[in-house]
Amino acid sequence: MKIYIIPIGDVEKKTLLKLSWVLREKFEAVFEVGEPLPLLEDAYRPLRGQYFATPILEELKQNIPEEADKVLGVLDVDIFVPALNFIFGQADLGRNAALISLTRLREEFYGNSKNEKIFFYRVVKESVHELGHTFGLRHCDNPKCVMRFSNDIRDTDIKGADFCEQCREKLEIKLR
Repeated sequence: MKIYIIPIGDVEKKTLLKLSWVLREKFEAVFEVGEPLPLLEDAYRPLRGQYFATPILEELKQNIPEEADKVLGVLDVDIFVPALNFIFGQADLGRNAALISLTRLREEFYGNSKNEKIFFYRVVKESVHELGHTFGLRHCDNPKCVMRFSNDIRDTDIKGADFCEQCREKLEIKLR
């Protein structure tokens, strides 16, 4: 299995490389950082001051490298879907594309001091969560499972970075 991490717009390469190493172990797959895509400016909604995630995900799906089984787009702008004020990420359930936003995963977004350790742990959790959706996993009721829905950053901080036993079993069936 080969999964590409694709930066969308301006994203720090160091974070992407570090993420690729951590995700390798979680999914027992080859991860590679791919060529960056430009940020889809048409997705920006000035009244909200945010980017509409769905067209960005659609653009990502149109640019999947040929040798990729799945892609994770990573962007550093605030994103939303119409039913929610914001989202940390979005994925095509059971398909091959997902994306996450780094913006609300930073402590500074909430007026706190920069904390790289907390930031990166959140990035891992949201990346694993959205990729889990691409393998067909749905939201989980277990508060410690990475597949638990995050309504806000506290939910992200409470859950772990790993799949619960039930989600792990479902994932292993998909990976066979």
